[in-house]
Amino acid sequence: MLSKRTNKIIVLALLAYLILITYTVLSAIKAEMRPGITIDAESFIYMFELVQPFGVYDGFLLTGTLLILPIIGSFVPIFVKNNNDLNNVVQRIGYGNFLKKSVCQTFIVGLGFSFISQIYEIILINWNYAPIAFSNDSFYLAQHFNTFSNNSFIQLLTYIVTSSIGWGIFSVFIFACGLYIKKNPLFIVSGAVLGLILLLLPTLYGMMNYFLHAVANVTEISTLIAPGMIDLASQKAPGGIMIIWIISAILYALIAWILMMTWQKKQLRGK
Repeated sequence: MLSKRTNKIIVLALLAYLILITYTVLSAIKAEMRPGITIDAESFIYMFELVQPFGVYDGFLLTGTLLILPIIGSFVPIFVKNNNDLNNVVQRIGYGNFLKKSVCQTFIVGLGFSFISQIYEIILINWNYAPIAFSNDSFYLAQHFNTFSNNSFIQLLTYIVTSSIGWGIFSVFIFACGLYIKKNPLFIVSGAVLGLILLLLPTLYGMMNYFLHAVANVTEISTLIAPGMIDLASQKAPGGIMIIWIISAILYALIAWILMMTWQKKQLRGK
């Protein structure tokens, strides 16, 4: 169970994030509402894709999302660790239970924040731009290399599920990295810093050859948290976007597990 103070912080962070989403979505809608524009069955999925992280109108949303989502669920256990309260916690529950509890909390909050924000985006678009409508063979989606399906309902549903799970995994990854960060201010910005690094580096080496392109598709953070939003080097993801997302999710989860197990062993050795 989370403390009342923690719950208040999470609620305030969620409200601040929803305000940022509101500004982004309404700004995108205003920019797209040009004279003579025709609203059709493609308009809803078109706008939804535009306002996703790494979309055309994400603006400050990507940075804000990387600042809030990956750390909000884990800042309490990390602050406990950095404020020398860890021994008291471990005496009650042990290192293993401390990590399990922290991982569950971090994953659920990261996934939940992502899911709620995307449902909120859908509501905003439905009310202010175009009604929710789906096409079995979307021309707009067919223009992209990396989509789950040209069926806009399947695309929307699959994207929401994979993106939300991806944010949960990335949040756990940031928590695992945070175990080695001793300063709270550094941990607060770690999601944004690591997220941007994991975006830029794969983009650079992914253009060198086909092998590195495949590696970059797996390691680039957009594959995990916003699958299909970036066509790396304007090419199709090797094996398809679902296969690449699954491999990316397993990779980030595995790295997080290794980091946590290594940290736990160091604590047990008293180092």
